[in-house]
Amino acid sequence: MPEKVETFDFSRELNELNRRVRMIEIKNEKLEERILAIEKKIEGLQTDLKIYSDLSSKKVEDIKQQMTQIKEEMENLKKNIDQLATKTELQKIKFFLDLFNPLTSNFVTKEEMERKIEEIKSVLKQENK
Repeated sequence: MPEKVETFDFSRELNELNRRVRMIEIKNEKLEERILAIEKKIEGLQTDLKIYSDLSSKKVEDIKQQMTQIKEEMENLKKNIDQLATKTELQKIKFFLDLFNPLTSNFVTKEEMERKIEEIKSVLKQENK
């Protein structure tokens, strides 16, 4: 009879071990599912990171192009500034325009000029006497 007790205990232990192995297998499957989910999230994050990296690179390239264009425009402005008139040149031009402007200038006829010359001559003669 002792043999039956031992086999009974043996089968009970075997069943307990089987139960434990199944529990470990279930836990292992859950861990594998979690690991797969984490790996998928990591892949998604890597994809997002690559997209953001590409966008950043494109923006940097756009900024470089804009900086180059600005630099070229500034160089063109420098070249054109040398061709512009200075303040004193503009003042001279204004002076001559004002001087020869027919709307603001007072013109003298030939007869008026001759009379003025005669008046000045007569004044000079009187002073010389």
